[in-house]
Amino acid sequence: MSKPPSIVRFEQFYWASVILSLINGLLNWRVSQATLAANPVLANATWLLPVMQLVGLAIAVLLWFFIARRPSVVAKWVQVVFAAFGAFAILSSLFLLASGRTASPLQVLLGLIANILYIAAAVMLFKPDAKLWLGEGLDDDDLDAPRV
Repeated sequence: MSKPPSIVRFEQFYWASVILSLINGLLNWRVSQATLAANPVLANATWLLPVMQLVGLAIAVLLWFFIARRPSVVAKWVQVVFAAFGAFAILSSLFLLASGRTASPLQVLLGLIANILYIAAAVMLFKPDAKLWLGEGLDDDDLDAPRV
C-alpha cells in the first residue's frame, strides 16, 4: 500500500516541528546550560542537556517510524498525547508573550510554531486515509462484507 496523502502531510508537519525544536534548542543552548548550572543539584550535570536532546530526538524518530513506516495505533496515540502537552505549551507561551515575562521572545515564538506544527501533524492522523493506514476502522463486519 502506498503512503496516503494524510501520512505524507503528517511527515511534513512532524519533521518541520522536530527541526524547529532542534534549532530552538541550539539557539538557546547557553541559556539552558546557565539554567541548569544555577540549580545546585544539577550544576555538575553538564551531560544532562545533550542527553535530554538525544533522548528527545530518539523518541521523535521512533514515533515517526512507527507511524509513517510501520503503522502502529499505539504510536499514533502517544503522538496525540504529546500534541496535547504541546497545546498546554502553546497556552503557556501565549501567556509569557502577553505578560512580557520571557527573556527570549524568539525562543518562545519558535516553540509556539513548533507546537502548532506538531498538533497539525497529530490532526492528520485522524483523516480517513490515515486511519486506514494505521489499521483503524477495519471492523470484523467490514472484512466479511462483499466488495461493491
